Amino acid sequence: MDLQQLFAELADVPWLLTVLDLVGVFFFAVSGALLAARKDFDLVGSVALALLAGLGGGITRDIVLDRGLPASLQDPIYLAPPVLVSLLVYVKVIHPNRLNLTITLFDAAGLALFTVSGVMIAHAMGVHPVSVVVVATVGALGGGVLRDIVANEVPSIFDPRGVYVMPAVVGAAAAELVAQRGALNAFTGFLIALLVFTVRMLAYRYQWRLPGADVSQDKDRLDRLRRLAEQAQKAAVRRAARARERGPRAAFGPAEEYEGQVRVEDWDPDTQAITVVDEATRQSVRYHPETGIMDVTDLRTGRTRSYDDPDDDWVVDTGSAEGADADRDDAGR
Repeated sequence: MDLQQLFAELADVPWLLTVLDLVGVFFFAVSGALLAARKDFDLVGSVALALLAGLGGGITRDIVLDRGLPASLQDPIYLAPPVLVSLLVYVKVIHPNRLNLTITLFDAAGLALFTVSGVMIAHAMGVHPVSVVVVATVGALGGGVLRDIVANEVPSIFDPRGVYVMPAVVGAAAAELVAQRGALNAFTGFLIALLVFTVRMLAYRYQWRLPGADVSQDKDRLDRLRRLAEQAQKAAVRRAARARERGPRAAFGPAEEYEGQVRVEDWDPDTQAITVVDEATRQSVRYHPETGIMDVTDLRTGRTRSYDDPDDDWVVDTGSAEGADADRDDAGR
């Protein structure tokens, strides 16, 4: 058997597209369910966000290609991954630790698989090569965009911290070039998906960004916000303990000022999460001590970005002497 015949047999696998779609749905659904956990959604909200993330891209792709009723609505099996994932996250079989990194990993895997499956479907329908790339990219991005919009997050395609769209575009173009030569199959498709996944994660890890993009948060500012939020959270715990000792009249006041730097807006005694406002920079910070997640909202624009614990923030370091000193101080703590 020559190489061309082997490629032809690998391409002629009737369940290949279904498997790619289902695995992609699973990965995207995990990213949706984990985001729902970070947002403290209940089980219904988790299922809804997992469904949007997992099925949104495929439905968008099928509608654009005019394939009739989208595949995910024809076959009930497509509903299984989002529901199963939501239950696994809810009972903490998939544990929501280091959420930003975990969400990005699953999101990148879904992005890669939907890019390849989108090219396979569009190419098989005889779509123009340029349109194949566009359709595959739209299908790969659709679920993540819907997930982020519904969860009131800045969609990843607009976040300059790591390129998001370009890996899908490059992967779709590479897959279409391979398909033009009749060599797009399970093996080559896996290699292209691996390429998309790797580029996306490297871009996220090293904060690659396109020319002209700017990052509104540098490491020094984030270190300052995290330090103030942690201090305010510990002070809130101490004041709550004193309040319990003195009685209900000494309850903690959520609007209390902390060292004249941040104002405490809210504190949850059950989760220990605290929300503080930094008037100097017009930013609101929601800090979750259990996970180390810090959600930073710009009060002027309403945009929210989330950061993991200091070792995994993966944000731009200004390289300043003050930043280096801050890093050494953090290491000492």
